[in-house]
Amino acid sequence: MQSLFQQHLNQLQALAQDILQTNRADGIWIHAGEEQYHFLDDQTKPFKINPLFNYFVPHTHAVGSWLYLDGVNKPHLYFYQPDDYWYLHEAAPQAFWTAEFEWTILKHADDIKTHFHDLDRTLYLGEEVALAQAFGFRQINPQKALNYLHYQRSIKTDYELHCLQQAQFAALKGHQAAQAAFFDGQSEFEINLAYLRASEQSDLSVPYGNIVAINQHSAVLHYTRLQTQNPPQRLSFLLDAGASYLGYAADITRSYSFDPNDEFAQMVQVLDRNKLVIIEQMQVGYNYLSYHTMMQQAIAAILHDFDLVRLPAEQIFEEGINRTFFPHGLGHLLGLQVHDVAGFQQNRRGTHKAPPEVYPSLRCTRNLEANMVLTVEPGLYFIPMLLQAWRNHPLAKQFNWQKIDRFTAYGGIRSEDNIVITANGAENLTQNALTALGG
Repeated sequence: MQSLFQQHLNQLQALAQDILQTNRADGIWIHAGEEQYHFLDDQTKPFKINPLFNYFVPHTHAVGSWLYLDGVNKPHLYFYQPDDYWYLHEAAPQAFWTAEFEWTILKHADDIKTHFHDLDRTLYLGEEVALAQAFGFRQINPQKALNYLHYQRSIKTDYELHCLQQAQFAALKGHQAAQAAFFDGQSEFEINLAYLRASEQSDLSVPYGNIVAINQHSAVLHYTRLQTQNPPQRLSFLLDAGASYLGYAADITRSYSFDPNDEFAQMVQVLDRNKLVIIEQMQVGYNYLSYHTMMQQAIAAILHDFDLVRLPAEQIFEEGINRTFFPHGLGHLLGLQVHDVAGFQQNRRGTHKAPPEVYPSLRCTRNLEANMVLTVEPGLYFIPMLLQAWRNHPLAKQFNWQKIDRFTAYGGIRSEDNIVITANGAENLTQNALTALGG
């Protein structure tokens, strides 16, 4: 692990040199971030580290800390560790990565001012813009520097790939526990507790709010309400939940029918097979949009094959009916952020390519490159609000409304794996971990 991180940091040092040269600067200060208070309150919001800080420093709890880089000398970490008996502040860690940095312990937040120099030729990267201005920084979050960093972050180092693979294990252990809890008759709230216990996380440490959805709640794409009471009848279950390892996220979704032999269970299996087929076809050089389009065509075929829409699959696709049942994108870049940066950024200069008008929710318009990590998460949903527009459409009579209304009680299906693009195609990180766990 230490050698992987050394290689990672060496690549980032070279990147820092490029950024400094193009921005005509001598150094970069990256701020981990400060705790933010709720409005009219003395309680703070859950802290989330600046991902640019976490990119260099494998530590997610470094509130108030700073990193200085010049691309040549050993990076200097100014670690905030105040004397405080009200709250727990992290002790300076001793880990595989700590020897790669020069260390200074800050006992008071303002102590960092004594370490600043020549701020006219120094970049500030972080959220606290007003604080940076007060300190005297002139170049605050320059877009040219951010473009370089964002683009580089979309191509993972071997260290990052290791972290992303490790995150799969905790998430899958949680998924296995949650699946058992659903079939055991537990509520959404109780299932979430089972997930957190098995994955050894808290509601504040998961990379995103867990989506624990029974029945029609599965049709709410980002459902996070967590009912404490069970519905009168259990029909379906969707779990979209992840885990983090040194800041790197897993993002996995599974769907189930309570009756493993009913038609909805068959639909779950078909969607999952189509996901794996898409993954098998992914190659370097092909645009992610092409795979999204292929999945939309597969959804059209499912609508035809399950007698949900009584039109040929080709016509279903041409009319755009499939987009009502699959309204989000096929997936997104994954890394230090669940929806990782640079999904639309075509190069280091920051050239932006928006998604096409017919697929506004697509989160990636990039050509696939080796060491990109993405999610692949097709879905099929019965969303009354989206279906309403078709009820008064000239093609309404081609919809099997009786069957669609029956499946509306099931909500929907989503199946999501995390993959890394290699020179030989896509490697499925989620399936790798599942195999290692004996699943």
